[in-house]
Order: sequence, then structure tokens, then C-alpha cells
Amino acid sequence: MDNRELDRDERRRRRKRERERQIRRQKLIIFWTAAAVLAVGIAAGVTGAVKSRRAAQAAREQAAQQQRQMEQEQLQKEQEENTIHLLAVGDNLIHEHIYQSGQSEWNYDHLYEHVRDLVSAADLSVVNQECIFVEDHGEISAYPSFGSPVEIGDALVGAGFDVVLHATNHAMDKGTKAIEETMAYWREKHPEITVLGIHENQKEAEQIATVECKGVTFAMLNYTAQINGEDYDAFPDYLLDVLDMEKVSADVKKARQAGDMVVAFLHIGTEYADRPSQEVKDYLQLLLQEGVDIAICSHPHILQNFETLRDDQGNEMLVYYSLGNFISTQKEPQCMLGGMADITITKDPKSQELTIAQADLVPLVTHYNHEKEAYAVYPLEEYTEELAAEHGIHEETSDTFTLETLKQQYDDVLAQDYHTLDETADEEE
Repeated sequence: MDNRELDRDERRRRRKRERERQIRRQKLIIFWTAAAVLAVGIAAGVTGAVKSRRAAQAAREQAAQQQRQMEQEQLQKEQEENTIHLLAVGDNLIHEHIYQSGQSEWNYDHLYEHVRDLVSAADLSVVNQECIFVEDHGEISAYPSFGSPVEIGDALVGAGFDVVLHATNHAMDKGTKAIEETMAYWREKHPEITVLGIHENQKEAEQIATVECKGVTFAMLNYTAQINGEDYDAFPDYLLDVLDMEKVSADVKKARQAGDMVVAFLHIGTEYADRPSQEVKDYLQLLLQEGVDIAICSHPHILQNFETLRDDQGNEMLVYYSLGNFISTQKEPQCMLGGMADITITKDPKSQELTIAQADLVPLVTHYNHEKEAYAVYPLEEYTEELAAEHGIHEETSDTFTLETLKQQYDDVLAQDYHTLDETADEEE
């Protein structure tokens, strides 16, 4: 074999070894590529599984959170549907400067702008309209014979009141005509308002007024113990609800049949007295005995305390002895502090049983300043020392009147105990 053949054989061997190395490299590439693909696939599978589990857990947590939120919203809705918020305020006493303050446009919204949110937020809001209304602006008058513009009623409705009390000692100040005009005003302008204490005819007077709220029927009564001006005997009995033991007893019995809860509003007591008279106690004892649930009194123009009365027969009655003035320009410092009865009533959705869950007395301030022509009622918590310093009461008396004296008066009221059911207690006027 010559050298050329040896070279060819060597080249063939080298080519063969090269092909074998290439084949081995390709196999390695294929192997590692497959391994990499497999690893990626495994990793992707693991990651996908982890992500899937996390997504499923997040979905379960979100669903659980939504369920809890729905249950909370449902519970809140049920509580709202079975909770009634009742507010009542005292004497809306429209003196001369007050009605003059709105004469330019015959608008009185400014009187109640600082309590509008409180009043309108309640389910039922009640105001004692001390003065009868007159349609003719020429017949408007103040003390001692009151006749207020009907536009005061518009402002009360605008503030959010639902029930208006008219059985007061000033209801007959303008005679039969004003009673008829007042009833016509409410019927024609604001038929949605429940009016108590005055009536257009005998049939209406014999009916028990009821107010429906969240499935609860409130039977409401309103009486006055006194009448100013002309002899009431000269007018038909049906015009005005006047306190009488037999009438009240009979009315309460009918009211208990007509409503789920009975609320009585009494215009009674001694003016400027800081505690109830014996007459007040006697009527409250009667109301308690007959089964009234809530009794709210006005007329003294002074704020008095509140409490729950209970007798031996198991009767309970929440009593507000006097809510004082809502608004006025009276000249006594103690008459500037009024109150708002703030009552929460709950209904058991199963038994339908009604409970007075909470009761409070929110202090109010009737503010006036003749120089600035400012007339309004404020919650005490929003009243300021600056407002107290510029109050018109300083022109009427040298008595101290400050934010602190108002707060002290309120604390003193809450400390009062009237011993209403204690027959051995001395009467204090």
C-alpha cells in the first residue's frame, strides 16, 4: 500500500470520527433541548398549579368577603327597616321681630336652617306650633293675641317636620276663622302633614289621628289644658282638643285600638316653672294607667327633665315634662334653652314587639339679635361663646348669659327628679 492509500484511509477515518462526533453532539443537543423543554414544561406546570391554587384561594376569599358584605348590608337594612327615629320640639313661638324677619319675601327658612339636618334626618319629626295661622297678612300679630303668617308653616315643612301640634292656649286667639284658615292651609298646601289638636268638624274630631311609619302605626293625641282670649264655650267643642279626664281616658282606649303605639302631646303646666305642677302629674298618671307609651309636654317655656314612669300594673311610659321653647324672643334667660326629644324605637321582626330602645334630650338654643335681624334656633353643641355674647337677651336683663350658663342650666335640668308617682312627695311649683 502506498502512501496515497494510507492518506485516504486516514482521511476516511478522520471523517468517520468527525461524523461520529457530530452525531454525538446532535444527540447531546437533542437530549439537552428535550431536557430543557421538559424542565420548562414542568416548571410551567408547577407555576400554573401554584397560580391556579392562588387564584382559587383569592376567588374564595373574595366570595367570602362579598358574602359577609351582603350579610352586613342585609342586617343593616333590616335594622333600618325596624328602627324608627322620632323627634319632637317645643313651642314655636312667633313673636313680632320673628315674623318681621321674613316679611320682605315672606320666607322663614332662616329660622330653622341650623337644625334642618337633625329634623329632616328623623323618620318622624313633631313641632308644637304655639300660634294659630292667618291667611291675611294684615291680621298678623304677636303677644298677647297671636296670629302667625301661614308661611311659617312652609318653613316648618321645609325643615322636615311631619306632624304639627296646634292644641295650645293661643289656638283661639283669632277665633273660629283662624282655626278654619289654618286647617284649610294644611289641607290645601301640605296635605302630607299630620295636624293634631284642631278640627274642622265633629266627625273629624272624633277620629284618632294615626301616622304610618315603617310598618308601625302611631296613634297620636294632642290637648291643651288652657285657652286664652274669648270664652271657649262660645265656640263648637270640636274646634280644639281640650284636656278633660274622661275625654282623655276614652280617647286613649280608642287610640290603643287604632295604633301600635300611643303618643300623647299635652300643652300643660305652669309658665316659667322649672318643674311640673300637680295637674301635670295627675294627667301623666292617668296616661300611664291607660297605656300611653310616650307623653310629651309643652307650655312652661322652660326646659324640664325626662324619664320613664312605671307603675305596679306593669305599665311603662316615657315622659318629657317640658321641651321649653323651640324659637321665641322672650326676655328671660332661662327661656332661651329648649330641648329636642330624641327617641329611638325598635321593632322585633319576628314578634313585631315595639321597644323604646333609646331616649335623649338634645339641648337647643333660641337665638335672637334685633340689631342684626338674626333669629334662629341652634343645637347647643353648635352654639358659640361669640353668639352668646351678641344675643339680644343682654338688652333685656343684667343676668349672666353665656355658653357656660346654658350648659350649666342643661346639666341642672338633667339632675331634676320630680317624684311624679310618689304620692307623699310635696308638690313643687
